[in-house]
Amino acid sequence: MPQPAPALACRSLSYAWGQQTALQQVDFQIPKGHLVGLLGPNGAGKTTLISLIAGLLRPGNGNVELQGQDIGALGPAARGQLGFVFQSVSLDRFMCVTDNLRFAAGLQGMSAKACDQRVEALMELVPIAPLLNRTVAGLSGGQQRLVDIARALIHTPNVLILDEPTNALDVPSKDAVWRTLTRLQAEAGLTLLVATHRMDEAGSCDAVVFLNQGRVHWQGTPAQALQQMPAQCVTATRPVNLTDWFVWTLQKDHSGE
Repeated sequence: MPQPAPALACRSLSYAWGQQTALQQVDFQIPKGHLVGLLGPNGAGKTTLISLIAGLLRPGNGNVELQGQDIGALGPAARGQLGFVFQSVSLDRFMCVTDNLRFAAGLQGMSAKACDQRVEALMELVPIAPLLNRTVAGLSGGQQRLVDIARALIHTPNVLILDEPTNALDVPSKDAVWRTLTRLQAEAGLTLLVATHRMDEAGSCDAVVFLNQGRVHWQGTPAQALQQMPAQCVTATRPVNLTDWFVWTLQKDHSGE
């Protein structure tokens, strides 16, 4: 029986900024309904990769596939399958939340009525109900991020891609955002790719993809990552965690082992 096509796949994806190589032969795939963490140090190529998936950049080589189809061949239709949350909040600070969502819906060709119906459904998954009539500038960073996630979901995409969504948030706000993401996966069956520097978040993912120097240096489950740690790195005082693995992997890569 043939295996279903992955929700999202990168196939030998490469990109260069002039003479500077940003990505080299990046290959990974995400099954439908999975939550995958994209890890790597600053400059590893995570944001460039997300920009390529979003269609903001054109790959030098390789391609991105949605449900087994080349995203380039899909054209504008692909935008309906993808939702994006970028590092900077994509909201008008001087408009209320409802108007921001209606504006985003209008860009997707949705009517005000269809938008309002979608917002009603989203409120079951994203805790934005108390915020709808408030101006974005008056919201906390965590609240703005939750509204930004709702904006990215207004057109009912199948795949949600987020670039460091909890960056600069306090612990309660970070937890609220992450609870929302796991709920979207569990209750809405959404496929998620989340770039993050937080190893506690990575530990909650179904799998992680580790980028370094523009290449995929490792991919697998968090449990498999910890199993990689050599015996000399394990102490009796505390169990190893993904932060230990992250540092060890970077040191190993830089040493050329």
